[in-house]
Amino acid sequence: MKKLVIVSWVLKALGIVLVLLMLFGHEIVLNLFPGLEGMSINPFFYAGIVFYAAGAVIYFFVNKKEKAERRRREIEESYKAAGFDDSDDESGDESDVESVGENSNEK
Repeated sequence: MKKLVIVSWVLKALGIVLVLLMLFGHEIVLNLFPGLEGMSINPFFYAGIVFYAAGAVIYFFVNKKEKAERRRREIEESYKAAGFDDSDDESGDESDVESVGENSNEK
């Protein structure tokens, strides 16, 4: 999980750098790539937007999964702190249902 978070931050940073480079350093890009001079659609600007969006989507899903795992762990810890045990609850519920069913059949 940590590697995906790092990759998402790198993609977002690369996207910001490319967008800022095209907004404020347009001359630098044109000196490096003179073939882009006549293009109205700048591929570096849109590549920056795509990289940032990809990083944001990856981070969203990884963060969503981590929050769900953290919430599940907190719920388990609160059950343990309250004195409930998952194995006791399941077996206790089944025996109660069986005993109720047996009592109703006997009447």
